[in-house]
Amino acid sequence: MPKATRAEQILAQFKNPNAANGPQYHREVVCDPTILIDARAEIGKLGRGFDFNNEAWGNDRRSLLAKRTEVRKLHNELRESTQKLVRDAPADRWSAEHQATYDARMNAMSYLSSIANLIEQDLDLGDGNFTASAGAGPDLRDSDGHRVGKVLTNSVLRNEHSIAASLGVGPSEGISLADFVRGVANMRSTEAVRNTLSEGTSTSGGYTVPTVLLPGILSALTPASALIKAGAAVAVLDTEAKSFNIAGVDSIPTAAWRNESGNVAESDPAFRSITITPRSLAFRFKVSRELLADSPNLEPTLRTVIASAFAKELDRAGLLGTGTAPEIRGLRNITGVNLVSSGTNGAILTNYAKFINASRIIKEVNAPAPNAAIMSPREEETMALFEDTTGQPLRRPEALSGWSFYTSSQLPTDLTVGTSTDCAEVYVGDFSQFVYFMREGVSIQLATELYAETGEVGFICHTRVDVAAMYAQAFAVIQGVRPPA
Repeated sequence: MPKATRAEQILAQFKNPNAANGPQYHREVVCDPTILIDARAEIGKLGRGFDFNNEAWGNDRRSLLAKRTEVRKLHNELRESTQKLVRDAPADRWSAEHQATYDARMNAMSYLSSIANLIEQDLDLGDGNFTASAGAGPDLRDSDGHRVGKVLTNSVLRNEHSIAASLGVGPSEGISLADFVRGVANMRSTEAVRNTLSEGTSTSGGYTVPTVLLPGILSALTPASALIKAGAAVAVLDTEAKSFNIAGVDSIPTAAWRNESGNVAESDPAFRSITITPRSLAFRFKVSRELLADSPNLEPTLRTVIASAFAKELDRAGLLGTGTAPEIRGLRNITGVNLVSSGTNGAILTNYAKFINASRIIKEVNAPAPNAAIMSPREEETMALFEDTTGQPLRRPEALSGWSFYTSSQLPTDLTVGTSTDCAEVYVGDFSQFVYFMREGVSIQLATELYAETGEVGFICHTRVDVAAMYAQAFAVIQGVRPPA
């Protein structure tokens, strides 16, 4: 997949990923001839004058703040043009010309990003929210303000090129997922794969899938996951910490009018601390040696298998997880999520009333209005067969006209509520407030001799994931949903 940007190549020379926060790295970037040439060319194409002579900028606070503002505006213009390039060039038509333009703009943004960072360090601002990634989602920071990863918003996750741009990588060169798996199996592969495998293993004992291949896997994960289709985001972590805390919304503070010199009204705490502890998730698969060596369409097949296997369990645990190790805590068991009862022994859905109820409950606590629901295929069928009093299909209420409905085969339909043992649950909310946290990306380990007798090759695929509802009250669970008689 995509080669490393010039800025990433410079960072690699420091042998320390934390060097990206230091002035020496940023000085190396702004002085690099390749980056400087591309910066002059791409900024020139914007038709905006920019003085590259920093000695003429002035060193007083007002001048530096003005220059930083100018730099950020230029960076945003380049980011928007790069986003458009990525959107308008589908994967099957990504040409060498597209790649050259992409690389030049990434170099120009790296230059501007480093200039902004150096200005901030001079001013001792240290706000650190300015990045050089085209189309990148926001940086993820822990409760101490340390950067721990990058958030890929739901819109970014729907396009492989957008994911690559957000992670700072471009189209692959000399490496594919199929070649990587062959290399793990000690079969014939490419030199790029051999170089990657020589860099060592992950903590799980497998070989970490190169970052350049991650966009392909994540883009395949999206259509396979009900939660991601409903709007969930993915945060790709680059921290070595086993766990860390982030801030989430607990409730909306209550504002009140006050007299001059009067007391300010108290309200409930607005924020809560969320502990993120990615836990190990793995599965095993096998493939015949002949198919692994010769199949021409192995690449999309591997992506689908890996993404679908992870997606099923990520949906189940993301919604139902108990939080008892080694399982993550899912939406149903997160404190603050609203519960909508269907009665002591549950009840059959005959109309859309429970969805309206759930929406009202969420809105009453001033949380974002829900726009999606996730249910089992059984409940999807029940809804599709809703009838009015004349036997005609029941029209969806206007209040739900903008909602999307998704299904997950991982939702059980045999829950016990009172005396009923055939109940299910429906999850409602604004799922943009739900985030997967992925550490270590994905690693693949050879299951030595596991299937040797059948001439097959076994692999163990591994990742570390946690989830969080950034605003728990933005969700509701409709409980005790029974099937029609």
